[in-house]
Amino acid sequence: MVRKTREHPDLALGTSPRSAVAWLQASRAAAWLAQRNYVTPDDIRSVAIPLLRHRLILNPEAQLDGVQIDPLINAILEQVPVPR
Repeated sequence: MVRKTREHPDLALGTSPRSAVAWLQASRAAAWLAQRNYVTPDDIRSVAIPLLRHRLILNPEAQLDGVQIDPLINAILEQVPVPR
């Protein structure tokens, strides 16, 4: 999913390695709050928007087109299949 943010045509700047680590830590925290000692895809999704919203930078064309970051994050999450 991190790679998808770096390759997305509407983004000038995708997630960094540090944000990938933060995403993992936040997902682990979400699992812990749900009283589980393992992370599920739902944990990853639940923290994605709050975690990535301020880290992704739209390119100027996307800004002019009115692209919003939250739906863009959801679209990126939909592109990656859930592992089985």
